Amino acid sequence: MVREKSKYYNFQEPLHVYVVADASVFIWGKRPEGELITVPAVEAELKDLRSKSMLHIFEARVESPSPQSLKAAKAAAGETGDIRVLSSTDLDVLAKALEYGAILATDDYALQNVALHLGLKIEPIGQPRIKRLKKHVQRCRGCGKSFEGEACPDCGTPARKKKRC
Repeated sequence: MVREKSKYYNFQEPLHVYVVADASVFIWGKRPEGELITVPAVEAELKDLRSKSMLHIFEARVESPSPQSLKAAKAAAGETGDIRVLSSTDLDVLAKALEYGAILATDDYALQNVALHLGLKIEPIGQPRIKRLKKHVQRCRGCGKSFEGEACPDCGTPARKKKRC
């Protein structure tokens, strides 16, 4: 028997929630509510047997992001200045979340920052969520003005290179 629509009752289908998972979901072993999706690069990042098993136990779908959503994710990361610290895996995860309009499950603060700038919901796994949005800018050592790129457009001073440990 099929229920008919009634003017007295609102029989709505339950909302389908998509969650795009970063590697931290499988490493911590904490499954968020909803249909779990991840990208092939995250699957490749999982090295130990336990986290690889969590991928299968959680029944996560593994899908590649579309080129359009990847382009949008890179553009958003460039706007916030987080492009310098995000890996290609992080950009794939962000693109997939953008594609589905999904909740992004991650502990990466730079990834959370870009996701919030894009209007996506985030769900931290083992760390607290970021407290405020940030936009990274470069400041010229010569004239003190903020700029983007390799050199200051006003005085020509090259951008500061950060050392990696």
